[in-house]
Amino acid sequence: MNMLTKQSLCLLFIILISACSTGNSPIIQTSKAPKPLILLISIDGFKPEYLQQESAPTLFKLAQQGASSKGMLSAFPSYTFPNHYSIVTGLYPDHHGIVNNSMKDPQIPEPFRLSSKSAVANPAWWEDGTPIWVSAQKKGLVTSTLFWPGSEAKIKGIQPNDWLVYDKNMLPPERVNTLLEWLNRPNERRADFATLYFEDVDSTGHRFGPKSNEVKRSVSEIDQAIENLIDGLGRLRLLPITTIIIVSDHGMTEVPVNQRIQLKSLLNSFEKTSIEWQGPLAGINLNGEKPLSVLNALNQNKNIQCWQKSDIPKKYHFGTHRRIPDIVCLANLGFTMVDGALSYLIPGQHGFDPELKDMHGIFIASGYRIQPSQLDVFENIEIYPLLCHLLNIPAEKNAAKDILFRQIINK
Repeated sequence: MNMLTKQSLCLLFIILISACSTGNSPIIQTSKAPKPLILLISIDGFKPEYLQQESAPTLFKLAQQGASSKGMLSAFPSYTFPNHYSIVTGLYPDHHGIVNNSMKDPQIPEPFRLSSKSAVANPAWWEDGTPIWVSAQKKGLVTSTLFWPGSEAKIKGIQPNDWLVYDKNMLPPERVNTLLEWLNRPNERRADFATLYFEDVDSTGHRFGPKSNEVKRSVSEIDQAIENLIDGLGRLRLLPITTIIIVSDHGMTEVPVNQRIQLKSLLNSFEKTSIEWQGPLAGINLNGEKPLSVLNALNQNKNIQCWQKSDIPKKYHFGTHRRIPDIVCLANLGFTMVDGALSYLIPGQHGFDPELKDMHGIFIASGYRIQPSQLDVFENIEIYPLLCHLLNIPAEKNAAKDILFRQIINK
């Protein structure tokens, strides 16, 4: 056997050993020291009370060893798309423009719906805010988003280096494996910033309620996926230089079947009005009806509070954007507003006042540069400047107070 053949066989042997240790992909070797990785993970609808050692041992351990908070305040309204965009822009929904999961805009022909791929990918909906991956790429960094609201659109002409069209049928293990494949690259092509998103806890909470056994199983499945991710980062030799930030966008609460409020019956004297949003948060356009008369009719129900958009309480930072309907109503915890009597009741819901404990999300930070800390409740817009500090990039204009970096980071 000649020397060239021996060297080739030796190289093949090394590649095969590496492949066995990381799944189907060999570890990409690099002569440079690996650059830090900032990994932002969202577990949609994960309440602080779900963080139990029995059902979520990996998350519980990360919280105990790293930095965590008693809860995290959602932006108003406490829905998925508005809050995910607030987390990566540091702006309230009233300012970044994603004011609900469904919206109309007089300047955009097609309404925004989560089910509409063309609307979700239309940059016009997203341009009022600048997400962290856009700012990072402008500074020459590499970004990978395995699902995050906004990543399917070219915002300011930029998309993440890696991204996928959202696929709810992509199971958590597959998401983890895909992200690990993206991260198994040489320094210059591997992400400085990456995201990972799981919706399972939220969708199960909607269907069965937050106290159900199904939610407990979903929590355990996502916890296992995160354990697999950490193991994979270890195999890729990235774990020592990875900062992991785990958040949720909002909580969840029970909504009994007898606590539906029929909006049409309250508005039966106002035929011109149109119901744009329903649920714990309702939006109504007047279409020529007198606002005070409509408000008086709505506020007869003591389980909701309704305001003209210009009069929404200041604490909600909501009411100036053109996409917000003329009147906004907020239900008391456990009640929901529906368009018609035959509307299907969703047992678990969110969208209530973010200050209510049931609406709180979670915050956990662990790994590289994180010092153990127990934090009080804070607003989720504070995540954005923390990410900017960690990535060493300037922040865009935002509403955060920049309170996290000094509390949890080892400089």
